[in-house]
Amino acid sequence: MIAAVATFGLITSVTPGPNNTILFATSVNYGLRKSMPFLFGIMLGLAVILSAIGLGLGAVFITFPAALQVLKYLGFAYILYLSYSIIRSGYKPIASDTKLFGLFEASFFQFVNPKVWVVMPSFMASFIPIGATPLVTATLIVVFLVFTFPGALAWALFGEVLKTFMANPKKRRIFNWFAGLLLVASMVPVVFF
Repeated sequence: MIAAVATFGLITSVTPGPNNTILFATSVNYGLRKSMPFLFGIMLGLAVILSAIGLGLGAVFITFPAALQVLKYLGFAYILYLSYSIIRSGYKPIASDTKLFGLFEASFFQFVNPKVWVVMPSFMASFIPIGATPLVTATLIVVFLVFTFPGALAWALFGEVLKTFMANPKKRRIFNWFAGLLLVASMVPVVFF
């Protein structure tokens, strides 16, 4: 079970989605160091959500499936706003004091991230045995998070590699358009299919 959870964590963390797109764009535009609070915020937010589902929040979505749909559409609206923000950031010079997603903003973002609300309940239903003890549940959540971290970090590292190449404002503008559109595209299957 631990190997399966580790594999699932790694695979889901390397697939495109809002978290990875924002990590990548932040790292390209501002560097790896400034993207790290967002990365740690992802981990904190996922830990809270997985713990809440383990404690019974998933039953709310089973009882009220429309609540999950509403959450997905609200999250998608926020994704559209973030996409617009990424695209617009290509038109401004990069300022060293730019306010970015911090640890807590990134943690709270997980609560409106539609991909999180599709993947996390699926993870819990698929990998946490019925009647699992709190220790087993916590252990599997920790394994999932430990193996999710390197996949997400890879996106930030790749952004750092491209940062020098993107120093040219025209290239950065093109990249930010691409990243903004990728952010929206990554959510279309999650929200509409």
